[in-house]
Formats: sequence, structure tokens, C-alpha cells
Amino acid sequence: YNLSEVGFMPLAILAHNLMHIIIALLAAVLFVLSVITYLRHKKSKFLFISAAFLMFSLKEILLAVNIIALGTDPLMIVTHGFDLVILFLFALGILR
Repeated sequence: YNLSEVGFMPLAILAHNLMHIIIALLAAVLFVLSVITYLRHKKSKFLFISAAFLMFSLKEILLAVNIIALGTDPLMIVTHGFDLVILFLFALGILR
């Protein structure tokens, strides 16, 4: 590849794919932690929280596979940034 022709697009694609992986992993960790919390306290709200994190993780895995196979549009990166911030806020709330 000629870098003057390609520019930073491969770096942007790599960053986008990494963001999906980070979001999926964080959601999976939060799923496990919320399941452990449910098993300790037996409160149904933790079961619902666990299900939400599981669905979030599965969604990100499916999106990552789709993006790697088919590509993406630039606006998706912004929405994933919001997803990442939301998950970090949930993590702070659960871990504190």
C-alpha cells in the first residue's frame, strides 16, 4: 500500500475493530460479575442486569463479525464511543 493513497484508513478500521472487542469483553466481564452478585444475593434485579450485559456482549460480537466481514460507516464509531462510556459507567456503579 502507498500510504499517501491509503492515508489513515487502516488505522481507523483497526481502532474500530478494537473498540468492538473492548466493548464485548467489558460487557462479558460485567455479565460475569453481575451473575456472581445474583448468586450471592438472589435478587431478581441482578438477574435482569446479567441478562442485559449478556445481550450487550452478544450484540457487540455480532457487530464485530459483521464489520470485519462487510465494513462500516463513520457514524458507527461515534455510537460505539457512547456504548463504551455507558459500559464504563455501569462498571463504576457495580464495582464501587
